[in-house]
Amino acid sequence: MRLFDDIWFSFLNLGFNVRPIAGADYPYFGPTLPGVERTYVKLDGPFAPNEWYKAYRSGHTYVSNGPFLEFRVNGREMGSELRVARGQSLEIVTEASLNPDIDRLNRLELVVHGEVVATATPASADGDRLRLATEIEADESLWVAVRAFGDRDGERDMTVAHSAPVFVVVEDDPWWKLEAVPELVARHRAKLQELLTEPIRPAGDLEYWETTRLLEEEWEPQRLRLEPRVQEADARYQTLLDRAAAAATSS
Repeated sequence: MRLFDDIWFSFLNLGFNVRPIAGADYPYFGPTLPGVERTYVKLDGPFAPNEWYKAYRSGHTYVSNGPFLEFRVNGREMGSELRVARGQSLEIVTEASLNPDIDRLNRLELVVHGEVVATATPASADGDRLRLATEIEADESLWVAVRAFGDRDGERDMTVAHSAPVFVVVEDDPWWKLEAVPELVARHRAKLQELLTEPIRPAGDLEYWETTRLLEEEWEPQRLRLEPRVQEADARYQTLLDRAAAAATSS
């Protein structure tokens, strides 16, 4: 299982609420078995598909290929929005557990705005759980999440789990990482332009023998349809950049 958390974190640091999700891409899931990468959600009642999707949309979720996660901030579950006064203390309690016959945990990390601020490590090599309890101050709006790492012999080389964030809101400010907004906006805007300007390379597609002709025939019509959506996204990024500049000036 691979965590593309740099991409995900960049959207969280721009103030977007993007929920984590995991899955296996047949037949490209590598040495693992289908279903090893999973998305867990917390249900308040009996299982039903609609209730599962509703719980996922609420953000009470984490992704994992082994460890189980528990995570609360001031008693609020992962995915929650927590409104607090500036400078208020946040009590964080999290735990990761797994089957020690299959996996091994080597660390449990607390992540704030994409940076690791606290870590728990096992006292012995054969433990089946890690617990981290700490406090941080909410000097600004922020997002906070937890992730667990370990290893396993055999068909996969990494054990990993990552929670949805808890979003801490101070004085109605966004939970963005304000000083990083200009660089992140520039990065995403550049990616948008690449969608319109980069030439297609059918030979590099994973199933080029089936997709080459389709890509060559359909790319130009699809690019024309994509252009207004790119312009719309670019305008939203400009609005975000203007808001960040105003916030930086007033702070």
